[in-house]
Amino acid sequence: MHKKLIFTVLFGASLVLSANIATAQETETYESLMKKGNDKYGAKDYISAKTYYEMALKQKANDPTAKQKLSETVKKIQEDGARQEVFYAHLDEGDRLNGQERYEEALAEYEAALAVFPNDKYVTAQAESIRAILKERKDKQDAFDLAMSQGEVLLEEENFDAAIMQFEAAIAIFPTDKLPKEKLADAKQKKQLYAEKVARFDKLMEEANQQGLRKNYDAAIAKIDEALTLFPNDLTASAKRTEFQAAKGTADRYNSIIAEADRLYEAKAYREAKAQYQNALAVVSGDAYATDMIARLDPLIAQQDAEEAARLAAEAEAARLAAEAEAARIAAEEEAARLAAEAEAARLAAEAEAARIAAEEEAARIAAEQEAARLAAEEAARIAAEEEAARLAAEAEAARIAAEEEAARQAAIAAAEAERQATIKAMLDEADGLFNQKEYAQAKTKYQEVVAFDEGNATATAKIKEIDGIFAQMAAELQQHFDNAMSAGNQAMSAEKFAEAITHYQSALAYKPEDPTAIAQLAAAEKAESDRIAALRVQYNAFIKEGDANFKSNTFDKAIEAYTKAEELGLESYPTEMIARISEIIEQNKLYELNSEPTMLAAGEAKRFDFNKIDIAVRRSNYVIIKVRNPHPDKTFPMIVSFGGAGGKNGGFVLPIAATEEEKTFIFRIGSLYKWFSEDNTWIELVSENNEVEISKVEVSRSN
Repeated sequence: MHKKLIFTVLFGASLVLSANIATAQETETYESLMKKGNDKYGAKDYISAKTYYEMALKQKANDPTAKQKLSETVKKIQEDGARQEVFYAHLDEGDRLNGQERYEEALAEYEAALAVFPNDKYVTAQAESIRAILKERKDKQDAFDLAMSQGEVLLEEENFDAAIMQFEAAIAIFPTDKLPKEKLADAKQKKQLYAEKVARFDKLMEEANQQGLRKNYDAAIAKIDEALTLFPNDLTASAKRTEFQAAKGTADRYNSIIAEADRLYEAKAYREAKAQYQNALAVVSGDAYATDMIARLDPLIAQQDAEEAARLAAEAEAARLAAEAEAARIAAEEEAARLAAEAEAARLAAEAEAARIAAEEEAARIAAEQEAARLAAEEAARIAAEEEAARLAAEAEAARIAAEEEAARQAAIAAAEAERQATIKAMLDEADGLFNQKEYAQAKTKYQEVVAFDEGNATATAKIKEIDGIFAQMAAELQQHFDNAMSAGNQAMSAEKFAEAITHYQSALAYKPEDPTAIAQLAAAEKAESDRIAALRVQYNAFIKEGDANFKSNTFDKAIEAYTKAEELGLESYPTEMIARISEIIEQNKLYELNSEPTMLAAGEAKRFDFNKIDIAVRRSNYVIIKVRNPHPDKTFPMIVSFGGAGGKNGGFVLPIAATEEEKTFIFRIGSLYKWFSEDNTWIELVSENNEVEISKVEVSRSN
């Protein structure tokens, strides 16, 4: 548009001028035309000069002077046209860049255009407009750059809260800028990692306490040792570890006695077991388990004593019956021998009588023989009768003995069966007790002992089947827990949350202690965590070295930053002590207490604090301490801190007000700013952008 307007004006002027010159040509001389041409040339009105020189040549054709001047003028016109092309090229490019809000580049183009035509009003106005915009932006850009640079330093030093405050302040200045948002997300993520470390420590301590309550002291100590790898100097954890070590000694003695007592109990040495449980009570007074076992043993001991008495009585009765049977047998044998002797004597007497009769009465042999035969038959009948009587007596005695033996055998069988049933009941009661206590493996063993003792016992068989079902369910649940723990551990490893991964892998091994994958993953996680802790130690030492060096040079703000980073690693109390020491030094060296009462600063309100100029000899060591509280913790915003003197503002910096109602203390080494050192500053001014803020302290101090 401007190019077209300018050319139109130039072209119109040329036409008018040419018409006027043509009218004057009739009366003007060569000399006057040359003079006017030279005047216009001298005034850099080359178009008018060209017209006068051409008219002079018409008065004096081929005049070398006029021709020379005309040639020089045409050259100037050509050069001026080239300058215009350059001018308009810069002007158009400046307008394009200005429309895209690329102000620095646009200003460079406008300045290049002004180098061609320094007095062009449009370009001058555009350039001034951009300079005003850039000046307005520079203050914000300076504040933005300061916030970003401080945020970068704080993030690199792992001072996450302070870094977050700086990046939030930068976002508040330029809300659409992606970089501070990315840095803010990075700072929050790193802060979260530290918070997870604290949470991991607390979780380990809670698990240790739970293990301690269960008297699993080895596990409790292991948990505390793991917690101490995170925070080695934690006094609570160290004291707890000492407490558990002492308790472990007592528990080991107790467990050793209980193990022996349980072994004797399993072996049914009830009296000896009771003595051991009583010994356990001497170690752990009032122990419920030992007390319960003693109560359980008393009826078992009484039952065992009763069974022993019954056994001895049965043995005595069997011995008595055996003695009576033996006496009856001997008597029967003696009676049989007597009868046999009498029978033999009778037989011999009969033979002797027969011989006598035969000798005396041969004549009556036949009669005698008949008589002898009769007598022999009678004798035989008598003997047979006696033998039958003896046999019947013997059979009667044998029947009596057999009856007594059968009665004794039936009594023994009944006693044995009663004892067997009592044993089965005792075994079932013991198995049921273990089952009710959910000691399923031991219960199953006891039920199997019942089945082995009483083949096909329905109760024990049903219980074994029930336990197998429970074991199957437990195995499935165990595998699920294992898989879940391994998955969580692997996810934590992928996220480089090694302490969390260790916990998950340990949980997995609690379900499957011999699993090689879990063992390998745990070792990898422990090594990674160990490497991370070692890296933290390297960082800690570097921060302490940096903090000590800055402390010695009285650069307290950088010392505090370094000590704060070291403090956040949680390895020792030294950085905390040094921060407190620096705060005390700064407070002791206070120069001006500009504000000591809570003062509410409205959004956009400027609050100025005046003071006398500070001796230049101590300005380089000056600090400004400002305490602020955000009454609207849902908002973050910057607070501009400016300083100056009688001549106006000399400099400033930005404080990022975080989205928290907690009071924050800012310590800024203002002496590091050149304008604070070089100028006689007599005021500090606070301006809170976009939100009100409470100011409770404003001080100027020095390091020494």
